[in-house]
Amino acid sequence: MSNGINTIVDCIFDISFESSVGAENFLSILANVDGFEEILKLPIHQIPDAIRKNDPNLKMQPLYEIRSKTNTDYRVVLGDNSIGITVNNYTRWKEAFFPQIKQIFSAILDSNKIQKINRIGLRYVDFLKDENIFLTGEIKVDINEQTVVDKKMFLRVEDAIANISYNKTISNNTKFQNNPDIGSIIDIITFVDNKNLLIDDSFDKESFFVEVDELHNVNKEKFKEVISDELVARYKL
Repeated sequence: MSNGINTIVDCIFDISFESSVGAENFLSILANVDGFEEILKLPIHQIPDAIRKNDPNLKMQPLYEIRSKTNTDYRVVLGDNSIGITVNNYTRWKEAFFPQIKQIFSAILDSNKIQKINRIGLRYVDFLKDENIFLTGEIKVDINEQTVVDKKMFLRVEDAIANISYNKTISNNTKFQNNPDIGSIIDIITFVDNKNLLIDDSFDKESFFVEVDELHNVNKEKFKEVISDELVARYKL
């Protein structure tokens, strides 16, 4: 996923949390981490607080997008009860993205502005241009013993490994966002829900990051279940 052709078109790590303060109180903290000072208010910011905070569908939505002038590979999306970091140009987990996650979220957690973490999640979206994953991958789909790999298909799998849940969505003959190219998408989310992790004197930050790393391990494992040896060789995955 990081050598050869880079098939990753979207990647985000995020948490949802409870706090006694609003999103604005985290902006100065982020500004001290690699200079995340370029602040863009997102359209949802125009919705009144009273409506937004009492609507479950709006409460977790980001209010700000924050960029760094010096660290342009990453963006932070911030709401009153959520924060995430996305990658513009994914390279490697251990050497790049994971250290950036640790740097950002260490500063956030050390600020004592979060009382409890409710959910942590990691999402990877891979796009394989001109590829039919149902034909060249490890997924075999037949209907009444008739192959349907030439049809446009959408497959979603939900399960869990230990305490880590995952959603795996696979589609072919499709586009990614506004890109005109046609290909296959592998969209995998690994997450821990209903976490209820209190950020107090007993909070172990290193154990938290170990769990984040495990989200990546499970995500990578689920990706490899889909990819054939042929695709590994072709894309140098």
